[in-house]
Amino acid sequence: MLAVQEDILAVVTSNALTCQQKTAQLANIAERLFDPRQLLGYTDEEWHYIENQMICDLNEGYAIYRPRYILPDYQVYLEKGCEFLELPVPKTLDDVLDGLLIIYAHVPSITTFPVYIGRLDLLLDPFLTDDATDYPKIKRFLNHIDKTIPDAFCHANIGPTDTHAGRLILQAVIELENPTPNMTIRYDKAQTSKDFAELATKACLLVSKPSFANDPYYKSELGQYGIASCYNALPEAGGAYTLTRLRLGTIARACQSVDEMVEQLLPKVTKLALSTMDKRHRFLVEKSNFFATDFLVKEGFISADNFTSMLAIVGLADAVNHFLAHENLNETFGQSERGEIIATAIMDKLQAITDAHAGIYVERTNGRYLLHAQVGASLHDEDRANNPAHRIRVGQEPTLLKHLKQSAPYHKYFPSGTGDLFAFDQTAVDHPDAVLDIIDGAFALNYRYITTYLKNTDLIRVKGYLVKKSEVEKFRQGQAVLQDTTWFGSGTDDCAQVFDRQLRDENDRTA
Repeated sequence: MLAVQEDILAVVTSNALTCQQKTAQLANIAERLFDPRQLLGYTDEEWHYIENQMICDLNEGYAIYRPRYILPDYQVYLEKGCEFLELPVPKTLDDVLDGLLIIYAHVPSITTFPVYIGRLDLLLDPFLTDDATDYPKIKRFLNHIDKTIPDAFCHANIGPTDTHAGRLILQAVIELENPTPNMTIRYDKAQTSKDFAELATKACLLVSKPSFANDPYYKSELGQYGIASCYNALPEAGGAYTLTRLRLGTIARACQSVDEMVEQLLPKVTKLALSTMDKRHRFLVEKSNFFATDFLVKEGFISADNFTSMLAIVGLADAVNHFLAHENLNETFGQSERGEIIATAIMDKLQAITDAHAGIYVERTNGRYLLHAQVGASLHDEDRANNPAHRIRVGQEPTLLKHLKQSAPYHKYFPSGTGDLFAFDQTAVDHPDAVLDIIDGAFALNYRYITTYLKNTDLIRVKGYLVKKSEVEKFRQGQAVLQDTTWFGSGTDDCAQVFDRQLRDENDRTA
């Protein structure tokens, strides 16, 4: 939404923000001082559906000067060094760790911090020589990232192969218990050793990372890709220009029937959202000069040819629940056959409209934007009425097996990312093989992404990112906190009660 002078003063005088956080927020406000109808060519109708909250642009800003998500190919540094930063080709582990930290400081994104720091195990493994000296360096490197990139949307990848570096990284993340970096193991049962997968499973239970991505599934659709930010699957050496989301629950409440939403209002709002994305792309590529000037482009870390954009959803459950109530059915999304019919009709229509739209500057994804299951936010009161993605509302979940079967069919709609989360009790730590069986079963159902965690730990996965509950409590008491994602975790919990997800146990798992 448009910013005003009062927004600036509110940030400047806040006692709950660090200086770094104030700088980032002031920069975002500056981008939103421009009216997109004048700067980007939005129509009054497009702006109307942003103002009525059916379309949400996540406060990205309108004077756009860099893509939202950038996924550099860091292998370029290992092979060529970096001329702009005067970094020679690394020869030792010290070289590569130091060089990566320097490069990270110069990778922009919507958060001002890098949202993708590469396939760390493959980057570090060639430089390992001795565990006694290498492990402390890797641990310090990861801790340095947490303290200097205080944003849990910063994301590292490991796997699918079993590497020594990958094992050292997992050992370090368990010991550190830090929110950043977020982490995913690109898992392929045919390539990933069971021992390595179980180690990753144990880490995921203990410290809520790494999550598991269905590597063959993503590669079949995206080719060379990375998992960035929350769980966003995007082309490596590229990324995403923008992310615009549709609040499906808000759209549904303006309709009297499923047919009215699916055949009339949803197509209209979706086309308007896609049109605003076209206009954002055109300004970024043609006016901002990012791709003409940035060293990441000039030295081959990224290419404009590898970028796409994401049209996201929230509130599928709320749209369905609205229509179930309107049809006088005492049922909820996740435990209703009629609900699945409604949800499928909504998603089929949304996919058809998105696939039919010829996007601007997205050749990497065949001229089409990618659907994304967005994790949620707390930008407006409407976010309380729109549960994240296609997830079932907390408190309305079925048993685990039924939940997996219910959720799996929706993963096919979201090539740029979706995921589901399941909380276990402490006993699961002693049975990582059993939890890995659940993950294998989910991927056999064509899940794209899944994560687990222990409900009683301080470090918890909110949606696609991690926060410490103790830090959220400090923030709620008005104290400044290091991680800016702590604010989002607090807001999302207020909206969707994510700290109270159903606990999964042995009886539930085998139901």
